[in-house]
Amino acid sequence: MSLYGAMFSGVSALNAESQALGTIADNIANVNTVGYKDTAARFSTLVTQQSTSNSYSPGGVIFNRQSNIDQQGLLQSSGSATDVAISGNGMFVVNGGATPGANDPYLFTRAGSFAPDENGNLKNTAGYYLQGWRTDTNGVPIPINLSALTSLETVNVSGVSGSASATTEVEVGLNLPASEPIGAAHQSNLQVFDSLGVAHDIALTWTKSDLNEWDLSATPPTGAASLNLRDANGNVYYSSGQLQFTGQPSDGDTIVIGGTTYEFDSNASATGTPVAIGADLATTLTNLITAVGDARFTFDGTDTVNIAQSSAGAALTVDATNTSVLVQSNNGSFTVSATAAATPAVTFSGNGTPSTFNVASVAVSGWPTGALDSTIDINFGTLGLTDGVTQFSGDYNVTFINQNGVQAGTFSGVSISEEGLVIALFDNGETLPIYQLPVATFPNVNGLISRSGNVYIGSESSGSPVLRFAKSGSAGAIASGALENSTVDLGTEFTNMIIAQRAYSATSRVITTADEMLDDLVRIKR
Repeated sequence: MSLYGAMFSGVSALNAESQALGTIADNIANVNTVGYKDTAARFSTLVTQQSTSNSYSPGGVIFNRQSNIDQQGLLQSSGSATDVAISGNGMFVVNGGATPGANDPYLFTRAGSFAPDENGNLKNTAGYYLQGWRTDTNGVPIPINLSALTSLETVNVSGVSGSASATTEVEVGLNLPASEPIGAAHQSNLQVFDSLGVAHDIALTWTKSDLNEWDLSATPPTGAASLNLRDANGNVYYSSGQLQFTGQPSDGDTIVIGGTTYEFDSNASATGTPVAIGADLATTLTNLITAVGDARFTFDGTDTVNIAQSSAGAALTVDATNTSVLVQSNNGSFTVSATAAATPAVTFSGNGTPSTFNVASVAVSGWPTGALDSTIDINFGTLGLTDGVTQFSGDYNVTFINQNGVQAGTFSGVSISEEGLVIALFDNGETLPIYQLPVATFPNVNGLISRSGNVYIGSESSGSPVLRFAKSGSAGAIASGALENSTVDLGTEFTNMIIAQRAYSATSRVITTADEMLDDLVRIKR
């Protein structure tokens, strides 16, 4: 019985070592597989109960595999922004279908070599699609139930349209010459963007009104209806508007200014009303200003009548809906507001630093592009400091003009943060969060069951997955532009191969020896 038992024990050993060699072969074959976790061969004894103190009944050995899924692989830079790896605990959630259905199970992987397919869906080299939560513009996931796998969807980076950002803040730093005489003026141009991303210029004019005091006026962007400079309380400091013409008015065209209707007539006298249509547009507009008889009206010499007031006065409404050749952004009426804020715009102390500001924002209405009206906060610096507008000796010098608006941009790529936020990048410098990648953790990650494509499914041994934000709880951080290398160590595998080979060879000797002993036993009968 012992001879046969020895042979069967040897057979079990041969089988176990063969299985061990299989794990070694698998490990070596996947030494360059991204995110691969090595498998170790483990053995346990098989004991029979017939053994006694004076006899022994051999049992054998049982092969067991040990999955080292929780082992961290080395992270290596890949150069691709859509390649991702996890530093720490957790798994990416993937699915075999671009639009997961009821028969498409959610799987888990550490293989983060993702790239957009022909439809813009992020897919790894094994053909599995990366899953994430869609977010709002603030990067907050939209789904209500973040713990359900069905709340995820395939991350897609092709449907991101361009974006623009209106100017809402401006910072100005410049020096106003202290030695300038009263009445001296200096101008600088401020470029801003409307809500459609179109650039416009606002001309700021500084005029010295008294010792240590400067007034500020502004010209509306070309084609805009009106512009107001306001103080911190919302009171109007300066107001202006524009009437811009593209050609000569026709007989019968009218403009209502301050409640008075002015009609254009080619047969009228050069002054008074009706307004005479002259030989050219410049003459006609000069006649209009004469007819209105208001010092707030000026003519730029080409095609625009400017209306501006920087001292207290009643609001002036202009209705140009009946003038066919008038270019006015909202194609209707606009108002040059009454002024109420105190003057001057800025007062300086004797050390050249500002002591008061009476201008805090600029409001523009009726953009010629049809964009939304804008209110732009203007930061001229800190009172008592030299971090903005100053008054020192020397020349008028603009040190900086910064604004936060951008023109319309086009999609240029994505980046992924350590927290797993997928951010769309645009060529104008704007960014837009579009997805949040979850990190799935398990009570026993080594209990997962492997499937082809370097993916895993859950089991009773692994426990149910918990979806977490990266870097929260037990979830690791996400590294963008990196891949996790295989955890296989070739030196260890070759050493294990030698041991398995020697054990296999030695076990075969046991079988050969038992066979020879059985042969001797048979010969006794002969």
